Amino acid sequence: MSNYLEVVRQGRNDWWRYLLSFPAILAIWFIVGSIPVVLLLAYISGDGDPATGFSGTGFVGVPVIVEFLFTMSSFIPLLVGTLLAVRLIHNRPLQTLVTAEARIRWGRIFAGAGVWLLIAAVISTIEALLYPGRYLLTFQPVTWTIFTGLALLLIPLQTSAEEFLFRGYLLQWMGLRLKNWWLLSFLNGLLFFLPHAANPEMATHSILIGLGYFVMGLFLTLITLRDNGMELALGMHAGNNLFAALFANYSITALPSPSFFTIQTLDPVYSLISLVLGMIVFYLVFFRPTRSETARLPG
Repeated sequence: MSNYLEVVRQGRNDWWRYLLSFPAILAIWFIVGSIPVVLLLAYISGDGDPATGFSGTGFVGVPVIVEFLFTMSSFIPLLVGTLLAVRLIHNRPLQTLVTAEARIRWGRIFAGAGVWLLIAAVISTIEALLYPGRYLLTFQPVTWTIFTGLALLLIPLQTSAEEFLFRGYLLQWMGLRLKNWWLLSFLNGLLFFLPHAANPEMATHSILIGLGYFVMGLFLTLITLRDNGMELALGMHAGNNLFAALFANYSITALPSPSFFTIQTLDPVYSLISLVLGMIVFYLVFFRPTRSETARLPG
């Protein structure tokens, strides 16, 4: 069986290829990917409607589905750019970006999403019971139904774009030189945090919210290495964002949605503690490490 960090050697890994491919991916992401948001900004700037605008927390007066469509579509260039770089510049099969197994384990993706959706539901239920009034029912049947169809299509594209870049392209690139799982997970978590540092949630408590992004990136990397592929990470990441978008979202968020409930207060302490506990449960569901496996965990 191939190793996820070694399967990258099926392609071409000359230093100049990464010097070419990485800036190209970033350019496509930040330049081409910004076009939808810039177009929406240009439209609301010239629509003559004082009720529409843009603030540090996002668009104002814009229908949530429209804002969601424009925001999510900005990740499609990132997805395409990463896939093209791996296939055309590094000349290796796209499957190797996802797994070192003979085939992509689709069941693993759906299992990861399902388990995290259940964990997220338990976390939210406990929070609602501990803090009455924090969850406000904002369910709009027609809007929610239309939005659900779009979310099921676009959110997996958005989360897959991030996973292909961070847990695929970048992790395997770093794995050419580094083999220690903890160091790779730490570095990947740090890289995952950087583009999320501009999210409006950071204004609540930059240290704890930022630590949450870092821990999420670290954990997704760790389970990718442990599972010899990113299928679980793909599922967990998609499940996390789908739960927030469809069932319990914050009033200030980078992921606008007409969710079933709106959480009035973003509690950074509860969010971080529950996130870590949820990750422990998730890990134990899929992995039951023996003493010998624990001893060799760093790789």
